[in-house]
Amino acid sequence: MPSRCLLAVLIVVVATSATASPPFKSRTDDQPMLVVQLESPPADVLKAVQEVMQDQIIHGTFSYEKERILYGAHSADSAKAFGAWKGDGKAYYKVADGILSPRYFKNSEDVGTISVRYVVQEAGPDSTILKLDAIFVDARSTRHRSEGNVESAEYAAIQSHLKSIQPKRQKPPDEPAQTSAQPPQTAVLAAAAPPSSPAARVPHPEPVGEPEVPALTVAQLQEKVQALRQQVELRVKESGAQLKSAPFESSATIMSLEPQTEVLIVVLTPYWYGVETEDGHHGWIHHSQLESLP
Repeated sequence: MPSRCLLAVLIVVVATSATASPPFKSRTDDQPMLVVQLESPPADVLKAVQEVMQDQIIHGTFSYEKERILYGAHSADSAKAFGAWKGDGKAYYKVADGILSPRYFKNSEDVGTISVRYVVQEAGPDSTILKLDAIFVDARSTRHRSEGNVESAEYAAIQSHLKSIQPKRQKPPDEPAQTSAQPPQTAVLAAAAPPSSPAARVPHPEPVGEPEVPALTVAQLQEKVQALRQQVELRVKESGAQLKSAPFESSATIMSLEPQTEVLIVVLTPYWYGVETEDGHHGWIHHSQLESLP
């Protein structure tokens, strides 16, 4: 699988405390495609959403006969496709104009505008409800609802940003600057101690009573990498699998995957896995249709 995705996915797998199992549901015309409750403070979720709004990408779609990443989007205060948000929480928008026949929007065979709406709703001091929806409006003002792939990919992008935000928020205050004359043991001790403690102000030359952690050998590192790879890379079982646009059986099928097709896990839920294929497609597969790599 592409190495560029591996680090971000490992963060998703290892740092699972940032998100709860998302209660995905089918959508009527007045419901968002994706609704998820995150066990993260609203301020962190909002920051992650704002970063994704400004990344200039509509995730999970692309123009007809164009490259598989749709650039040219911009953040916006509103979007005509949705009108004013009147529900709980606050709505934010990302818009891309002049898009030709975007993939994964129903019957979208024209030029028009894609609008993505993010609704951030506080559910508690450390809990946030996030709602995502995407619409393509063509030159004849016809609305084409997303099949779910855009919302799923945008959610995965928000998750990735959220995982990088939370460690920064929990990072302790900056430690005193270290000098090149200090031995490695002193630098570790000073960094681990609170700034107000004697150890931080006057580093001890030798940490007392702390066993030295042995460095990992190349073989041990390779073993750890292989173990992590087996957690985030799976393959389709012999029966094949349907790549879905959203995590439920009734959602549209993006494509059929052949047996032994390898996929990269980017979102975990109890029953469905958000995945990326080797050729860059994003979608959802039921966990029962996947198996570990040999």
